[in-house]
Amino acid sequence: MNKLILASMLALLSGSALAAFNGPETAAISSVKEAQNASDDSFVLLTGNIVQSLGNETYLFKDDTGAIEVEIDNEDWKGQEVSPQDKVVIRGEVDSEWTTTQIDADTVQKL
Repeated sequence: MNKLILASMLALLSGSALAAFNGPETAAISSVKEAQNASDDSFVLLTGNIVQSLGNETYLFKDDTGAIEVEIDNEDWKGQEVSPQDKVVIRGEVDSEWTTTQIDADTVQKL
């Protein structure tokens, strides 16, 4: 019985050691206009439409505030078919290391 109680306590304690951060989150950038002026690696959560393929996993994304290039790796599509009429949510980060600001997408979700 004591071994069972000890094992349960150890399991609880070890689980709490793996707890995640519980505090204020960094606000996500939610528009193309904000993303174009954001610093490199800023988190974005954009809602709009992918209107054109530019080749090499690069696409043109538009929302009500403007347009920006988005890099979407083939595996990030997760088998979804998306047309310019489909509204999508893109989660990713600003990539401003080159001459233009771009979004490096982590996920694409069709709404």
